[in-house]
Amino acid sequence: MRTDLKSRGFTLTPALCAAVESGARGFASRFPALDVRLQVRLFDVNGRRGGIDKGCLVHARLGRHRTSVVASDLDSDLYGAIAAAFGKLERATQTTLGRNRPARHSQLERDLPAES
Repeated sequence: MRTDLKSRGFTLTPALCAAVESGARGFASRFPALDVRLQVRLFDVNGRRGGIDKGCLVHARLGRHRTSVVASDLDSDLYGAIAAAFGKLERATQTTLGRNRPARHSQLERDLPAES
């Protein structure tokens, strides 16, 4: 797994890097068979004015075909936004992987004998 982490409007601290790495490791552990490339962007919309404006955007490219899955979250706490964005990414990836699988009932229908 490769992770590209950048911030906009502030300097990355070791604690923020650790929070992103923890989210990335958790994501990779749930999908161990996938070759994952992550781009993580951290930003503060309003700067020093405060409010619910700290965000995390995660873009994952999955497997050989590099299917894209994107998730983001805004929160007043950047650590909360990071955790929420990775949670959304896991759910979106699960949904995407489910869509790429053939429908199970179609295989069962082929195996059943034809009715007369």
